[in-house]
Amino acid sequence: MLKVLLVDDEAPILNNLNRVLPWQDMGMVVAGMARSGMDALRIAEEEHPDLVLCDIRMPVMDGLTFVGKLREMGLNSEVLLITGYQEFDYAREAIRLGVKEYICKPIHYEELGNKLRDIGVQIRSRQYKDKLYNSIPMFQEIPAAESEHTKKTTEQLMNTAVQYITEHLNLDIGIDEVAHKLGISGSYFCLLFKNRFAMTFVEYVTLQRMEAAKFMLVHSDKSITTIGSGVGYQERRYFTKVFQKQTGMSPKEYRDLKRTEAR
Repeated sequence: MLKVLLVDDEAPILNNLNRVLPWQDMGMVVAGMARSGMDALRIAEEEHPDLVLCDIRMPVMDGLTFVGKLREMGLNSEVLLITGYQEFDYAREAIRLGVKEYICKPIHYEELGNKLRDIGVQIRSRQYKDKLYNSIPMFQEIPAAESEHTKKTTEQLMNTAVQYITEHLNLDIGIDEVAHKLGISGSYFCLLFKNRFAMTFVEYVTLQRMEAAKFMLVHSDKSITTIGSGVGYQERRYFTKVFQKQTGMSPKEYRDLKRTEAR
């Protein structure tokens, strides 16, 4: 059973999240509930949750600050944010902290359940891959000049890479650029990246750009051209082509659909 931590300063919402969702059917168990970021950190330190469902707007310590503290503790729990914010800065910061999913208020519990099931699949898949990866002597393939320095800091290298990618989503970034930032060769960077994320560098960058674009399309009134430029696509036509390939619909169709669903 995957362990879940629920965090929301509003008791009715917290109780509804605990009662309404079919946690057991989803292969999950609520390991703790907290009404503040500080309480949530204490629970997280004890329980090491696989998944955190957290409101982004809370007094004293907001959701993003809480997630940042969670990462500082070394916990890589998947995070689903409950949000009403409409600014890209929040989307960018959320992506930098490893938040891949969000749901808008008012909460649609069927949609939330579907997202949680998808996240559960991702977590179990990652856990399986990590277990498999750790059971294989991968370092036999690492060039000797790099082995001693990097095998102990692979997670740090990848975290730095993810942060760099997130902060430069609006620019034309490449493998050699990021590898140089990390101080390793491009070929070795590709090996580490593929083993860690189960996708290529280009696939990952495209995915993060599309996630940021989807967030902005739903939570802001910025033009599609502006949003495309904000995630690294200077030509609206090319942005639309990539977005359609990833989602099956154009940016405008996606925005219209999500806003209709929110009514």
